[in-house]
Amino acid sequence: MNALAVIYVNEHLESLRSEAHQRRAASLAERRSLRDRLASAAADVRRVIGGDPGPVVPKLEHYPYGG
Repeated sequence: MNALAVIYVNEHLESLRSEAHQRRAASLAERRSLRDRLASAAADVRRVIGGDPGPVVPKLEHYPYGG
């Protein structure tokens, strides 16, 4: 019984690996253009350098367990 279970699990894992490989190959074929990637990178840099007006974490004012 254990050998049969191992065979089924290995077959299932192989099908998952095959599906992941197909998805990876499809995503490489659908790459964005260089212009789009550069624009996205520039927007990320502007966002980081420009800085957000507030902190990432909220202030804990009026927190019930705060001091």
